[in-house]
Amino acid sequence: MPSKPFGYKIKHVPNPGYKNKKPMYEIKPGVWVPRHRVPENRGRSWETNNKWNNSERGFIMNLYSSTLREARQGRHGKGIPTIFEFTKKTWWEHWKKQKKEYGMKCPYSKVIMTTIRGRGRGTKRGKNIPTNISKDQLWPGRGYTPINLVFCTVKFNTQEKKCITPDGCEAVSDLYNERMDRWAQEMLLQREMNKIDISTPENIKHYRKELRKFKRSVSQKEYKRFLDLTYQQAVIDREREKKLNGGSHE
Repeated sequence: MPSKPFGYKIKHVPNPGYKNKKPMYEIKPGVWVPRHRVPENRGRSWETNNKWNNSERGFIMNLYSSTLREARQGRHGKGIPTIFEFTKKTWWEHWKKQKKEYGMKCPYSKVIMTTIRGRGRGTKRGKNIPTNISKDQLWPGRGYTPINLVFCTVKFNTQEKKCITPDGCEAVSDLYNERMDRWAQEMLLQREMNKIDISTPENIKHYRKELRKFKRSVSQKEYKRFLDLTYQQAVIDREREKKLNGGSHE
């Protein structure tokens, strides 16, 4: 016997793509609707959704959903997939990491970013708010990856020739160098923490393969920067070992 929340009969029907069935409510004899279309829920549902959409987490996670969809379908529906290396959890963590360093300020323009949905009740399309948070590829075309994703204002992201102005160009260049340095340092740190015996042919083959793959994925300038940082770290490591061993043993 079906229950009667809000005074309506309820039944559960298959929900394609989901494990659990979908509840349907009989608001009139023979008229079954989902929960959000129940008359008592319509106003409440919009208010709840609007509050979530305008919250920091809601805005960022909506951005995740739209970016994932865009990455799968291709920008503007062109059908060319874009690299996307995030889950909901890592996307949110990436935002928190940027916020910890820059606060709510755009890393490029230093303008305070907002999370205004910009859509009124009953309207079909939203309005772009210049100060809202948007997602940007630091290196256009290389996809949404931890090293390439930057949250910035809609205005800076959409304005034409944003690197033509000295301030805009310098901001992008600074962030580029900062990301490369941080990425290389993290990679080096991971290498130190996960050292394994490279005396075996299998492991040497693995490292060579990964290095070739990495070299093909970046520009010559980025690869040279990586080698420079690797060399600098190697010098630091050698000096540290010398001190621990009481001097050079050459």
